[in-house]
Amino acid sequence: MTSMETDVASSSRVVIPGESLFPSAEDLRPGKGTYELHGHIYSSLLGYVYVREDTTDSRNIRVIEVRRNEERHQHVSPHIGAIVTAKVINIGPRYAKCQLLSVEDTILGGDYTALLRKEDIRSTERDKIEISECVLPGDILLARVISFGDTVTSFLISTAEEQLGVVMATGETGEKMMTKDWNTVQGVETGRVETRKIAKVPNLNLHSTTKAK
Repeated sequence: MTSMETDVASSSRVVIPGESLFPSAEDLRPGKGTYELHGHIYSSLLGYVYVREDTTDSRNIRVIEVRRNEERHQHVSPHIGAIVTAKVINIGPRYAKCQLLSVEDTILGGDYTALLRKEDIRSTERDKIEISECVLPGDILLARVISFGDTVTSFLISTAEEQLGVVMATGETGEKMMTKDWNTVQGVETGRVETRKIAKVPNLNLHSTTKAK
């Protein structure tokens, strides 16, 4: 058996964990940094998409990979007004502490943190917000930088806009969750339903767990 592998395409667009990359197909195979679930290939990393050609037994297979390419890191810093990708580290009654992963389409090389305050999660009914019903540790968010924090590497972020919020959820027990609708996520294995402040972006594959049944 012989195999020839060649990088045939790469993308400058940053993808986030849980983002749908391609529909499943006979000539596509998930590689490093990706996984296949319910008829789609998803990213399991924050990074860049690579399509690798793998010729095995005269079959042309395209292997989809996501790589954290250190050489492609640029020297940028978060700034007020920027859209950032963030991972929730822990939550309290007043705010969620997050690690900033990227600014727009650039992966951050430094250690930047942010606070998502209770009043900055939604634009309505702010007095009724419970942080644990909107975000949980392990969730990946799209957010906007609204202010500087207490240090040069800390910021305040907001998910109040409709297109901002959770894009990949991790359940209370650590289970991977899929978006069920704009307010809830559902466990891939258990079917457990939890509430979130979901980002209204078109590639979240709503009801994907339901369609797979």
